[in-house]
Amino acid sequence: MAGDDEITQSHEPLPDDTRGHPAVAPPPVAPPPPSDPEVPPRLARDIWPWLALLGILAAAALLVWLFVLNRDSSKGKVVPAVVGMQQQQAIAKLTGDGFNVRAIVGPASKPAGIVAAQKPGGGSRLDKGQTVVIDVSNGHAVSTTTTAAATTAATTTAPATTTAPSATAAVPNAVGQDAASGAGQVEAAGFVAETDPVSTSGAPGSIVQEDPAAGTQAGAGSVVRLSVAVGANRPAQQVPDVIRQKAGAARAALLAAKLTVKTEYRKGPAAKAGSVLSQSPAASTSVPAYTQVTIVVGG
Repeated sequence: MAGDDEITQSHEPLPDDTRGHPAVAPPPVAPPPPSDPEVPPRLARDIWPWLALLGILAAAALLVWLFVLNRDSSKGKVVPAVVGMQQQQAIAKLTGDGFNVRAIVGPASKPAGIVAAQKPGGGSRLDKGQTVVIDVSNGHAVSTTTTAAATTAATTTAPATTTAPSATAAVPNAVGQDAASGAGQVEAAGFVAETDPVSTSGAPGSIVQEDPAAGTQAGAGSVVRLSVAVGANRPAQQVPDVIRQKAGAARAALLAAKLTVKTEYRKGPAAKAGSVLSQSPAASTSVPAYTQVTIVVGG
């Protein structure tokens, strides 16, 4: 039996919900990022041959630079700078580097015996055996020739030219100097130095006498004889090869080798004028120091 407080009323069951409902939409999805445009296959096929050709051309240009241009820029040996050096030192430096030397003695603003100019200049490149020309000062400044107009009584004019005096110069004082330096100073003054070995007191290789004497006026190109003390101990020296060198350069090379030198002249082909035609003793001969070597120069 139910209690007084209980509810015993019956209830009808809830009807089933058979109505249709709209579908719930899913959350929105972000669109995918745009993909890179693809290169059309035909365009890619057309580009690759050109890229390959460009690479080949670049490699060829690099090879040309390495094997042609770069090689040419370093061809030959660097010519040393000798401007400002004493003549014999300059000649010894150039010949030691394998170059021939032609020395031209004349007026310049530098002291006697000093190289005033060179051609080609220092830092240039030449093959060994080629010639470097050096201009050596004779101690006289460069002179100029002046022309003035002289008027005659008939009012006509004639040129009056002032010329330099005859080509003479004072013989420099070479006594007491070593043979190479003294001979270089003599040749820088415009003379030909003949060095003669003598057995006398004095330091070996030093000049003990000169003829004509220092201060004498002598014609340009004339011979100045320098007596060179040989000393008691004369170590063996090898005679250098000076054939085909210019006379001044040959004398300088022989003096630098601690030898003395005499120059003779003989008529020869015009192309060999001023160059050494023969020498005695021959090149590579071993001789005592300050032995006199005779060179024959084409006249």
